[in-house]
Amino acid sequence: MDKIARARNKYIIGMILMIVAGYAMLTCGSLLFKLTNNFPVAPLAVASILLIIYNVCAIMVYTRMVRTAEKGLVPFYLANKVVRMIFALAVIVGIALIVKSGVISFVICFFLLYLGTIIYESVFFVKIEKKLNELSKE
Repeated sequence: MDKIARARNKYIIGMILMIVAGYAMLTCGSLLFKLTNNFPVAPLAVASILLIIYNVCAIMVYTRMVRTAEKGLVPFYLANKVVRMIFALAVIVGIALIVKSGVISFVICFFLLYLGTIIYESVFFVKIEKKLNELSKE
């Protein structure tokens, strides 16, 4: 298995673990401390699954771009952030229209998951770019 495939698999596993752990901590914390009476467990689970699907698709596009057009990675990073934000807003609006109660707690928890995915992705891609720059200098 080449380095790109290993990095892709590491990203997917790490992102899934981060989202599942974030979902578990937010749900357990909210239910344990009774922060709200109507915590949206199922809508947050659906949103978490949608985040996982989006991130898997994004890393597949990234690996294809690395293999074909390495110079186009900066526009990919920017476009990915914009599409991710539009996707997150669509998920929030869609869930808010379907679920009438607990919307505020859903939005707060989803924002925390979204923020976690942004941080994880940024750190991951900074490390990858650093390795790519080191390899290109050699």
